[in-house]
Parts: sequence; C-alpha cells; structure tokens
Amino acid sequence: MLPAERHRFIADLLSQRGRVLVHEVAALCQISLETARRDLTLLERKGVLLRSHGGAIYLDSPGPEKRTLPAQIEQGESFRQRSNESPEAKTRIAKRALEFISPGDCLLLDSSSTSWFLARQLPDIELVVLTNSLHIIQTLAVKANVRTIGLGGEYSAKYEDFIGVLAEQMLKEFVINKMFFSCHGLSLEGGIRESNEHHARLKQQMLLAAERKFLLVDASKIGRRSFARICHYREIDTLITDRLVDEEFRQELAWNNVNVVEAAPANRRRGEP
Repeated sequence: MLPAERHRFIADLLSQRGRVLVHEVAALCQISLETARRDLTLLERKGVLLRSHGGAIYLDSPGPEKRTLPAQIEQGESFRQRSNESPEAKTRIAKRALEFISPGDCLLLDSSSTSWFLARQLPDIELVVLTNSLHIIQTLAVKANVRTIGLGGEYSAKYEDFIGVLAEQMLKEFVINKMFFSCHGLSLEGGIRESNEHHARLKQQMLLAAERKFLLVDASKIGRRSFARICHYREIDTLITDRLVDEEFRQELAWNNVNVVEAAPANRRRGEP
C-alpha cells in the first residue's frame, strides 16, 4: 500500500470509528509501529486528526451516536426504492443465476436489490454467503444449511447495508468462489458503474476477492451512464439479464469473453421487442 493510499485508508477508518490505535493502524496497513506513528503525525499536521496516547481521534467526529455518512454516499436511490423496481425481471434473473450455484460454494453477494432477489431464491443447501446487505442477512437467517457472514463497516440507513474500509478489509480473509452483484448502469462506453464512489470502491474490492464474477442487471440499466466507475465489463465472466437488444453491445461482450445469459419470459424469443 502506497503512503497516499495508507493515509486515505486511515482517514476513512477514523471517520467511521472516531478513533484508532497505533497498533491497529500497523496491523491493518501491514506496516511497522514507527511508520504508523509517522503517518498519524503527518495526518495531524494536515488537520485530519488529533494525536492521543497510543493512537488518534478524528477531529470532525462528534461521537458514534452523532456521526452521519458523507454526502457522496447519499447519491442514488434507496434500497426500498430499488427493491420495488422491475421485480418480475429481477426474479427471472435470480432464477437463472441459480444455475451457476452448487453445494459447497462460497458466494459473495453485494447489497443490490437484485442480489437480494437472488438470496430469496437460494435453496437451503450447504453454502457460505458473504454479504454487506442487512436484508440478505435477514433473508438467509432462516436457511439452516447456509452459513452467512456479514461484512462489517459503517451502516447506511438509506441503503440498508454496510460500507467502508472495514467491509473492504474483511474481504481479504476469505477464498470466494463466485460473486453476484449488480450496478447502477452498464454501457458500451462507460463500462460498469455505480451511483456513488463509496459503493463503487467496495465493489472493486469485491471483484478482486472473487474467482468468478456474475453481473445481474435488468434491461433498464443497460445503456445508462452513472457517476462512479466500478470496472470494465471485460473483468466479469457472465452477464445475466432479462433482455439485451443491443446486438453491437452483445458482440462487444463476446469479444471480451463475457458470457451473456438472458432470463427472458418463455413466450419471447431473442431479438423480439
């Protein structure tokens, strides 16, 4: 981790926790205690924190009960809004996604509403599921054979999920077979994008942690340009959607070794409106 990346990581950690200890910085950043102390001293000079005995406190933090999420996180629709959009298409997409799940898999589900639809369809078989979604955790709690692991972090009441550096750090502890996720927009020009930079960054780390990547998007998101970039579509293995009418985009995906799976209604053939 480069110094600039460490400093951003420490600042994000402090904004979430309110305080941090030197040995925690050293362990999380995999640096010596002396380097951790130097980083904290430098950030104190920049006005980010105030050094305290054995650690530091965040200057702008009024305490855990009063902290609010950064304004950028509030960009985009709430989970409740998204869960009410295109429910039939998301259900079909979720059912097609089941074809790629086998007993013994370790799955990673993001906090999208489409992943929640997938969680509701998951059979009660031997699985390990990691997620940052509160709704997915609650949904899987009744499935006796599914072991559910929640990614920690800062809780967002709007998105009903957990985000931030703590969630990102947990991903490094697991070997994940398959990741299922969605996005705010997917386009030929812009790639896979999210409505805010914080969810985009977490999904970037999720992609790095997973062996196979499945993007679940309904047709309303294809062609939409969104604020923050997650990745290029060449970085996923499979796109599962209800319909893809743009043949140029279909060909581009094929050239980038992306398998396209359509979950269209049984009475509609490919290419029909």
